Amino acid sequence: MKLNSPAPTFTLTSAEGEQVSLGEVLKSGNALLVFLRHLG
Repeated sequence: MKLNSPAPTFTLTSAEGEQVSLGEVLKSGNALLVFLRHLG
């Protein structure tokens, strides 16, 4: 993926156990994706 390119659509499980897709979130506005790197 190149810098500033659109993210591919994907679905993840929320902290509440619900399926959340990027496409559904984007229907109501912008989204910020943050990737945390686990060190340890």
